[in-house]
Amino acid sequence: MFKKAGILTAVGAAAAAVALAAPSAVAGPTAAWTVTPTGNFTGTAGVTTLTDNIGNAIKCTTASASGNAPTSPTAGPQLASITAAAFNAPCTGPFSSTWTITSTVPWKLNGTSYATGGTNGTGVTTGNISTISATVTGSSVLGACTFKVTGSVNAKYNNPSTGGSNGTLDVAPAATSPLLLTIGSKVGPGCGIVGSTATFKGVYTIKHTSGVSPVIKYS
Repeated sequence: MFKKAGILTAVGAAAAAVALAAPSAVAGPTAAWTVTPTGNFTGTAGVTTLTDNIGNAIKCTTASASGNAPTSPTAGPQLASITAAAFNAPCTGPFSSTWTITSTVPWKLNGTSYATGGTNGTGVTTGNISTISATVTGSSVLGACTFKVTGSVNAKYNNPSTGGSNGTLDVAPAATSPLLLTIGSKVGPGCGIVGSTATFKGVYTIKHTSGVSPVIKYS
């Protein structure tokens, strides 16, 4: 009797693990992610903010990115690669500091769940941007500072209006289980106020080279 109960418990745990690993969209046994159209895309954003766990914020007034979605359909979770990411310089921070952010790419754009609705009512993909790596260099009244940020951030992609070019990638910490960037390799006296982790926020308008925004779906 105990042996049977143990087997049932193990089977139940395995089923739960599979359910948690799969995208939350309702889909058939051959479900896959589709990105339309595939190929190269660009992203433009207004203000982006890198905020450490102490509350220090580095703000850049504009930012841009580019990348590609090479294949579709795909099993995921990686849907596209970000092959360039730039932030206007100088960005501004506390104590009248100015900063330059230099990215090391590629980064991965991943999808973890899909739902109808979203900003434009045409579907929204929840996921993250992973393998992020960047060097932040700046100076203030406290002195010079250089540090690195690595890790992953939460992101949601809102499909555009039908046939439109207003698809957006919203990067911000999730309400539950937020992903954090790790701050390390700090060099310089100005790094004394820099924390150990950071979050990132920004909204990018994404456009394919054809002029329309990509549509992402899972079915």
